[in-house]
Amino acid sequence: MARILLSGITLAVLLGTSSFLSAQNTPIPVADQTFRMEGEHEYVYAFAQGDQVALHIQLLVGRQVRTVEFVEPGGPVLFSTYALDSTLDQTIRIPQTGVYALRIRESGMGKKVCRFTLHRSPESPMTARLDTRVPWDIRQHPQWQERRRFVPAGKKTEMLTLGGQVTVTASKMGIKKPVGAYSFTLPPRTVSWAYRIAVGQSLSEARKKDADQLSSALNSGAAKLLPIHPETALAAFALGMAVDLTVPKAGEDVEYALLTPANLAKFNKQEPYEAFIWQGDVSSDVQRRYSPLDGNLCFAFRSDNWMDDITVTVDIEVVTETPIFAEEIYLEKL
Repeated sequence: MARILLSGITLAVLLGTSSFLSAQNTPIPVADQTFRMEGEHEYVYAFAQGDQVALHIQLLVGRQVRTVEFVEPGGPVLFSTYALDSTLDQTIRIPQTGVYALRIRESGMGKKVCRFTLHRSPESPMTARLDTRVPWDIRQHPQWQERRRFVPAGKKTEMLTLGGQVTVTASKMGIKKPVGAYSFTLPPRTVSWAYRIAVGQSLSEARKKDADQLSSALNSGAAKLLPIHPETALAAFALGMAVDLTVPKAGEDVEYALLTPANLAKFNKQEPYEAFIWQGDVSSDVQRRYSPLDGNLCFAFRSDNWMDDITVTVDIEVVTETPIFAEEIYLEKL
């Protein structure tokens, strides 16, 4: 008699019943085997109570298979047939969760090649996720136990919008330091992000043109592949979409660097510093980043304007992915 042992893992996120209902009409593939027949062949799989198992067998080379059996080892024969000539399609209902074997025996002499497939249609969402593998010898270990574990079942993609304005002070003929900084924090599970640096009035023109780019991009087939609907062209760019973002070249410009807070003071003092990226003479710039992906960061700016302060706008779109877990049934030997 099999024992049931539940693992004490807390589920982070369960897949909803609705997802099961939407997919329950699609049978789940279990096996697809093509083999040369020599005597008896046995293939062992795990199935859940209430499963409807679709068995398809086709004799590709040769004539006649002696017997085909679908059995519960040590239990009843759920299906059997004799003298199979060419093909077989049979649906078998599983009475209880456990180990089941498909046995195929050849008849006569000569070369024979056979193919079979197995698909399962679960009875309920509670048994939809099942590891059908039986990775042990059931003759040596006929007893088993049912267990449960949580396995990756997808991911949830979300967007986070950050941004603000920075005033880069003019040097006032050398009296002040012509620098400014925008600090931000990338959230956990960031997988990519994109930013736009825009000086002065270049931002309004860029955003207006980006709205047209986004509308055009969303009408393309590529938009259907995105995991989430982007609200801006910059968000679509962060998601990996090929969007031609406008980068005006006219107007005031700045030098900027992406760095850690520890390097910000060195930047301001014009001492040697380490940066993830550095750009000079920029009025507007757009970049997609795959590193860094966590922690506190800064955009540091320096102006060469001696008299007038400069306003720099920073737009950031961050893509995060949260793993989704679902409970899976599996069997293990005792």
